[in-house]
Amino acid sequence: MTKKEARNNIKRHFSNLSTKQKINLDSKILKNFKKFIDTSKYKKIGSYFSLNNEVSTKDLNEYLDERGINIFLPKISEVKNNKKLNFLEYSKEDSFIENKYRVLEPSKSMNEIEIKDLDLILIPLRAVNKNLFRLGYGGGFYDFSLSGIKPNKCLGLGYEFQIVNELDIEPHDLKLGGLITPEGYFKNAL
Repeated sequence: MTKKEARNNIKRHFSNLSTKQKINLDSKILKNFKKFIDTSKYKKIGSYFSLNNEVSTKDLNEYLDERGINIFLPKISEVKNNKKLNFLEYSKEDSFIENKYRVLEPSKSMNEIEIKDLDLILIPLRAVNKNLFRLGYGGGFYDFSLSGIKPNKCLGLGYEFQIVNELDIEPHDLKLGGLITPEGYFKNAL
């Protein structure tokens, strides 16, 4: 399946998903995250503010914050054509703005961390194949920024319909170490 076909297929699934169904699925993902991920092993986690057609990270971020884990959120570089994401420390008191892709990100430069210093990074995705290669939204920000990061640090959050059997993969595509879905935890054999 081409990346364009996969994105269109996933888009159709999201358009058929009711708000109630999505809330239920997001709740199951949070439950599985709590069940399978030992957060006591992590001090610094990269996360994100989810869009409507992504697994909601609102309750997950609150859960991590309550456990005393430092959360870092991505911010797109302001340098034109620079695809590097900067991860900035999250605080409930901070203000956020929509970037050009309508994604919420920190409005000011908070404490920044090197990506390699994050213990775990939660990754948004459009689709993922059975080998846990991730298909994003086409910007390449995560692929570029996480190049060289070990897959076991990268954890995807997704629904079952986002798992596709066949997907055209390119050398730069990010490989995840695991995937949390409403049905469980899929770990990559590394």
